Amino acid sequence: MRIHDAACPACSGVVPCKGGGNMRCYKRNPHAAHIALILDSYGGVRTIVADRKSFKANVRHDEFFHVVPGLIVHEPIAWGDIPIVIERARLEFEKWLDTRPNLDEDMYQAVVLYRLRQQRHHSARETFNPFEIAET
Repeated sequence: MRIHDAACPACSGVVPCKGGGNMRCYKRNPHAAHIALILDSYGGVRTIVADRKSFKANVRHDEFFHVVPGLIVHEPIAWGDIPIVIERARLEFEKWLDTRPNLDEDMYQAVVLYRLRQQRHHSARETFNPFEIAET
């Protein structure tokens, strides 16, 4: 049980936090957050949920990010909804890449590495082994 779950009228300490999607959750952030996917220069991707002002703090100078259009959420994200958020961001990123025929050289290289990683890991549901990716 996390701290303050017992006082929350939505969670009442019995189940894990239901997240910001529940209007009664007292941990709910009243400001809307956006979902973005960040592509690094090695073809790795990560999903973030934040407000638009803090995107700049999450992206390095050699990374590219894509905001999922038309989708806003309220933090915290419920534990059971995290895989859905990640998969939705990945699908939107795939659609975005399909509509970009002319990429600059840096982004093209990152997309090629991303596609190679997708072929290596045939499915998003496959077990992730970081030692297979990070070989030195």
